[in-house]
Amino acid sequence: MAHAFQTIPAKPAFATLKQKLYQSDYINRKKGLLIYCNSPSICNRLRIAPSYNIRNSFNTGRSAFNLARCNILPINKSNLIIGQYTASNLSQVCTVSNIFPYTSPAPCSSDSPCNPCQNNNAIQLSTSDIFYNKFVIDPNGELYGKNQCGELNFTQFMLFYPPTPPTN
Repeated sequence: MAHAFQTIPAKPAFATLKQKLYQSDYINRKKGLLIYCNSPSICNRLRIAPSYNIRNSFNTGRSAFNLARCNILPINKSNLIIGQYTASNLSQVCTVSNIFPYTSPAPCSSDSPCNPCQNNNAIQLSTSDIFYNKFVIDPNGELYGKNQCGELNFTQFMLFYPPTPPTN
């Protein structure tokens, strides 16, 4: 009965910025970088590999080289920690529309395609109106999708800002 009252830890939802590297992982990355940088390749693909181990080391070295060159951190964008190091560029996305789809007459006709964001004017909000009765959030489904498969579409608009070391 004691297991029924155990708490569920929240740490996996936050994650860490850098993953733990064991010494074997470090050695495998170094071997992979040596094989990747010294082997003849065409379009970042190994032409001939004598064994699976060489091919695997080549792929490990290629990913380590690309991560180091592009300053990319291999973290999951759905973890909460990513919010501290990213900003969203939503300049080309229709986030809020003042055309509610259930009003009559309908803003979209069958002749012309429906574009709920006709202009880039700012939407005026007042405290007396109920927000959800007048406005539609993400009318095109670009941020949260139209179904379950698109609920993480907003991660495509994230821009990574790596932490800068403090200057003394």
